[in-house]
Amino acid sequence: MINLVDILDASANAHPDKVAMRFKDRSFTFSDVKDRVDRLAGALADRGTERRGHVAVITPNTSACIEIVFACARLGAVCEQYNTRLSALSIVGLLRRSDARIVFLSCAMYDVLKDHLESVGRPLTLILLDGVAGDEAARARAVAIADGVDAFDYENVLAEAEPLEAAADVSASDAVIMLYTSGTTGMPRGVLLSHEALLARIEIDTKEMWFTPDDVSLSVLPLFHVTCVTAFVTVANGAELVIADSHKPEDVAAMIRTYGVTRVGLVPFLLRALADYVERNDIGIDTLRLIVYGGEPISLDLLTRCQKLLKCDFLQGYGMTETASAITMLTPEHHKNPRLLSTVGTVVPGMELKVVDRTGKTCPPEIAGEVLVKTRTLMSGYYRDPERTDDVIRDGWYCTGDIGILDEEGFLTLVDRKNNLVITGGENVYPLEVGRCIEAMGDDIVDVVVIGIPDAVWGETLAAVVVRKEGSDVTEADIVAHCAHRLGGYKKPRKVLFVDSLVRNASGKVPKDYLEKIKEQLM
Repeated sequence: MINLVDILDASANAHPDKVAMRFKDRSFTFSDVKDRVDRLAGALADRGTERRGHVAVITPNTSACIEIVFACARLGAVCEQYNTRLSALSIVGLLRRSDARIVFLSCAMYDVLKDHLESVGRPLTLILLDGVAGDEAARARAVAIADGVDAFDYENVLAEAEPLEAAADVSASDAVIMLYTSGTTGMPRGVLLSHEALLARIEIDTKEMWFTPDDVSLSVLPLFHVTCVTAFVTVANGAELVIADSHKPEDVAAMIRTYGVTRVGLVPFLLRALADYVERNDIGIDTLRLIVYGGEPISLDLLTRCQKLLKCDFLQGYGMTETASAITMLTPEHHKNPRLLSTVGTVVPGMELKVVDRTGKTCPPEIAGEVLVKTRTLMSGYYRDPERTDDVIRDGWYCTGDIGILDEEGFLTLVDRKNNLVITGGENVYPLEVGRCIEAMGDDIVDVVVIGIPDAVWGETLAAVVVRKEGSDVTEADIVAHCAHRLGGYKKPRKVLFVDSLVRNASGKVPKDYLEKIKEQLM
């Protein structure tokens, strides 16, 4: 296989009448999905989309997200997937840098963007995604909402198109999707992932995550993030993909029970919400075989609690958009050893990983340094940013920017992001270590993030932003004393801000702009 769409063609040939996707009240067999993809490819070709051309997608989760990727793959084009949680100005700014002239978007996102689209500076063809068979009100709105704009309804586009079944003659190294980084360290960057990188990812995850044709995979996390690769692995294995349009715990639990979901990917704050709901309502979700988690650190207390409540296997993946997801895995077998639960596991088979010091020399075991990885799943580069691409890819090694420690057995423990380093009184401190220490205080701590702020005496100092359990009497003094005792006086936060909740993005990370506002409050 060379083209990503080959996996759909193979599964449609092997399992034509089997349910491939579900979204809301609709289900699609593999034959249905292939037909819709072929029709969409024909429609895009008629509208001028060619090999290496770009198409933009701006929508929350929907089955169309998967269809558009495969249709682009059939044409050899690139599907750009935009984070709908970015501001309208940010999205339009990114769109302005792109060459995409066809934009798929939900009506809700059109409402958000409509006053800014003219600033893109080129004509756009909008294809609105909310119209569905049997919902004439939504269909009419999808056609009429963009008065004066070249807009079409997605379902009408498919119905009127001639199918295009032949895949373009692509190179395996051609990009097929572009995902944006989360933007926690600045303006999001477009990450180009090739056919060969995604096919390698599918091969790895099929084996290392034990996918089978009888799996039912629930996609809760946004499909505009790198977790979308699980959808492709599901299709490649002839398994069933259920696409969630809600991440509320009651909805997630209902979908698991209704469709017999066997595996789901969650970030820790969603995992906590699901565990709380299951415990509070004393319900069983017995079909689950595997929960894959990652995206942010998880407390040992939460993980242990979830293992007891949800009674299935757990697998942690540590990776990034640039590597098409996981580069290390903490497997279900690893989860049986309490000593390993603070690690992110060992390098994925077929990849190479090392920890290096500032000179690039490999660190001995138990010494912290930057994590580097060499993998077939690596991005082709950042979109229109060769300088930054060269900064992070050196001699085939991707420099993650994460600080980690490898032990003698090859288990990796993450310390923090390289650029999160706080130097206080001449001492190096990584906020993630301090945050984990605060989380270890137990159930009283619901959520926490630790940041560095300027200090007239120490240059920088630490501040903790903490969400306490309702009714908790944990004080600032308690937190400071706990960290001083466990980590040492120079690692204790000198300020603690209690808040009702922390803002987190779709991948579970606390956005940089939100942290900047917090810093202003603390200074």
